Amino acid sequence: MTIRQPDPDLQAFVTAELNQPTLAEATAFAASLGAKPGVAAVLFYGSCLQRGTTEGMLDFYALTDSILPYGQNRISAAANRILPPNVYPENFQALKAKVAVVPFDVFHQRMSLRSWDTTFWARFCQRTAIVWARDDAARAAAAQAVTTGVETAAIWAERLTPGTGGVAAWRGLFAKTYKVEIRVERPGRAADIVGADEDRFAELWPLTGDARAKAPPASSFGWTFRWLWGKPLHVSRLLKAAFTFEGGPQYLLWKIRRHRRR
Repeated sequence: MTIRQPDPDLQAFVTAELNQPTLAEATAFAASLGAKPGVAAVLFYGSCLQRGTTEGMLDFYALTDSILPYGQNRISAAANRILPPNVYPENFQALKAKVAVVPFDVFHQRMSLRSWDTTFWARFCQRTAIVWARDDAARAAAAQAVTTGVETAAIWAERLTPGTGGVAAWRGLFAKTYKVEIRVERPGRAADIVGADEDRFAELWPLTGDARAKAPPASSFGWTFRWLWGKPLHVSRLLKAAFTFEGGPQYLLWKIRRHRRR
């Protein structure tokens, strides 16, 4: 699949952000994941990155580019294309992580404006770091996909919050996507995401102006369809994690308790 080349200024901003140094422990953990078959790049995201801590469970995305990567068999690899990502628990030294594994081309597809799945671009328009890459080409491809996801998120933010813009539009977007994903977060968590990184989101808005201006008109059913599709999609992912992720039920209960305490 060919993805439209993102705006150069936005691409530069996102690439610089993705390549900023982060927690040394997370970088070392990611290098151990990079040794697994077929892994091309590892992204670090989520609350531990945002808070600058290794307390709790780290969140990684491993982007792969081989037929049977990460020790998967043919059935699990096929399932990962139908209902990505596959999720695995990993340990490194004293650290624990939840590693979402997804083929690189699927990751690209899910970042695009045509995708019915809001999960990927809504997650990766937030602050993220590339903590390991096999080579410069893999690093550049990951940066381009994430930049496309930021553009997609901004386009939907404008469509879903007419008459607003900037930080208010981003807040409105996350309020909508959290409802699609059936999040277990406490009320107001979507606004907190923007509030914790407000300057960054304010800077991103004008950088996405070209993409928003060139976006095709939205279908009147566009978001409704994604909202309707998102409910069974995310229930299916939760069930898949509960039955395929080692300690899945316990992990889901822990995650609910942790978010309720915030």
